[in-house]
Amino acid sequence: MLCLARAGALDFARSEYVRLGLAADEDADTIALGARLLKDVALASRGARRIAFAKASLRRYEALSGRFGGLYGAINAATMTLVAGDPAGAAQRATAVLQAPPPSGLVGEAAYYEAASRAEALFLVGDLEAARRRMEQALALAPRAYAAHASTLRQLEMLGQELGVDPAWLTPFRPPACAHFTGHIQNVCDESLRARIDEALRAERIGCGYGGLAAGADIVFAEALLEAGGELHVVLPIHRAAFVEVSIAPFGENWRERFERCMARAASVRYASQDPYLGDEQVFAYASQFAMGCAVLRAQTLATEAVQLAVWDGRAAHGPAGVSADMAYWARSGRRGVVIPIDRPQPAARVTTAAPPGSRAMKAMLFADVQGFGALRDDQIPAFMEGVMGRLAEVVEALQAPPIHIETWGDGLFLVFDQPIDAALAALDLLEAYRAVDLGALGLPRSLGLRIGGHYGPVHLGTNPLTKAPAVVGAHVVVAARIEPDAAPGSAYVSEALAGALATFHGDRVRCGYVGRTQGRKGFVATPIFNLSRA
Repeated sequence: MLCLARAGALDFARSEYVRLGLAADEDADTIALGARLLKDVALASRGARRIAFAKASLRRYEALSGRFGGLYGAINAATMTLVAGDPAGAAQRATAVLQAPPPSGLVGEAAYYEAASRAEALFLVGDLEAARRRMEQALALAPRAYAAHASTLRQLEMLGQELGVDPAWLTPFRPPACAHFTGHIQNVCDESLRARIDEALRAERIGCGYGGLAAGADIVFAEALLEAGGELHVVLPIHRAAFVEVSIAPFGENWRERFERCMARAASVRYASQDPYLGDEQVFAYASQFAMGCAVLRAQTLATEAVQLAVWDGRAAHGPAGVSADMAYWARSGRRGVVIPIDRPQPAARVTTAAPPGSRAMKAMLFADVQGFGALRDDQIPAFMEGVMGRLAEVVEALQAPPIHIETWGDGLFLVFDQPIDAALAALDLLEAYRAVDLGALGLPRSLGLRIGGHYGPVHLGTNPLTKAPAVVGAHVVVAARIEPDAAPGSAYVSEALAGALATFHGDRVRCGYVGRTQGRKGFVATPIFNLSRA
């Protein structure tokens, strides 16, 4: 449930908390979880609802502090007092936190949280300089606990909004930045390039990097990042053997050895597709966009910045893929980019003897169904089709950016959109409309729940040979279909690719919170999934 709450699936998390009887449980962890859920609802609300949930959360944190002691309940009670609209009361509670004697024997993250809680209390009483000093001490106690640092930073940012304090004071405490790296494929890279990449990593405080691993600048960047102690996250456009064949082997055995060493040390490896290279450059563009989205998502998780580092020869791209195409895509997001210029000969095109698979197009896809539909009696089907599916049809018809393709069977929907944000907003509109349907009045079980899975990737647009109707097919359609059964009823879960595209360009409109991984049904590899909600 805590994972659901962090992902923004608050309604489902709260319903599960009640369903499991945890509201009546009085152990410390359960009280803390209930208080956290109420707090998250308050922070996601406005006006009277925000205040009401803040007060409810405050009462649970008070109970936690009174029964079990410690700073966690006390400092959160102070914070929720401020959110409830009582800054004087918040300062009074924060003063009590500061007066509490520090426990002995704490190390690592426990020591960090103790010090960070006191920094938060100092901020609440208005002593910004003392809060800054205490934060410096806290980070020194667990310097690489970046997830813990991010949690504190988000809390302090929220308090700053309540108090009208510029968040710039938090900049020195942010974790190292996340980079998307891109560069030209080539067989010779001189030492000066490595030196300039090293300097860029230091100047930008890069702690992790996402990108490809082709011969040339990609591998040089990866080696520099690893030697600097950073995390390398590789995103390959095609399966490993095919990638080596087209992007490593033509440039010599030395590059193959360096590639293998980097792969062995990578913190993660993702594949945009498991296909061979068939001459379609779209898959390389997709892999780069996927890597950019991953960098942005990781930066959001760590409450830090995402920046692009590009090794570029100054030539414009002549297709969907390439360094300048990556730079243009990143620039559209408004984020910073750092260019490391190089001179190099005119590059040769990638070579393949395979026949092209036909053109593909980037599309966002939604699969939706109603959990429990299969258990309905036959006499309930007409009411379901009219009252539930009819209402969903009205929502689809009213969309400002309607789907370019629709298929339906029973309770199932398959919707295809040109843009990721259009799919995301459609999913949220469908969920909100479904929640407003009175299932009981229709004679239907109230346990019925709409669930949606979404993905973004290259697909084939064609014609169904049997029906002669338009068809959208391909491996990436299957990805979307695999996510939908794992979505919690009342929720929309999306792939990392769709979440990344949304975070890169539309973080002000929607939020994608990490939930976990798909269950890997029918032999498919488990992949990360994210809960979709409004920002």
